[in-house]
Amino acid sequence: MKRIKNSLKITAILCVFFFLLSCDNTLGVNDKSGVFLIVTRIVGTDALGDDADYLASDVETGGLGGYLTDPIMITLEAKLKRPEPIIPGASYKTSVIIDRYTITYTSPEGDPVPAAFEGRLAVVCEIDASVDIKIVAVRAEAKTVVPLSLLEDTLNVYWTVAEIRVIGHDLEGNAVEATGFISIYFADWADN
Repeated sequence: MKRIKNSLKITAILCVFFFLLSCDNTLGVNDKSGVFLIVTRIVGTDALGDDADYLASDVETGGLGGYLTDPIMITLEAKLKRPEPIIPGASYKTSVIIDRYTITYTSPEGDPVPAAFEGRLAVVCEIDASVDIKIVAVRAEAKTVVPLSLLEDTLNVYWTVAEIRVIGHDLEGNAVEATGFISIYFADWADN
């Protein structure tokens, strides 16, 4: 009887072990894909709304208590890791489906930063082609809470760097991702 109990315990432990081993929320290992993504450009806007290589985020719009999201434009390219000619061309399995992104803020000057967040996408990027993706870099909700809410009606500016990770997979299910960075200057621009 004791052997049967021990055998059942061992079997249960092995089942749990193999179950946990199979619970991986990634679609594959980056190195398995024959494709890699490149962030070739990130475009934000300056305080006047013109295109810039940074983002000027107004923490409160027009003195009216309005809070708006701040979008940016990311240009991505998909390339083959081993660009050998394949007749009659690249396999459809090398296309990349981009399904989410994460944004994490850091401050080179030690300023407080908003909380990191994740967004969802549904974009296909073909091999040797580029795709422009408009994403939210700063959520409106982040402007209503500390630390960004402390900037309202002041002349202070917080400088942060946003790390943007774009995450997807090729059509064989192998994970593919790219990372880019953009400087963000948070201030109450309408009042400055």
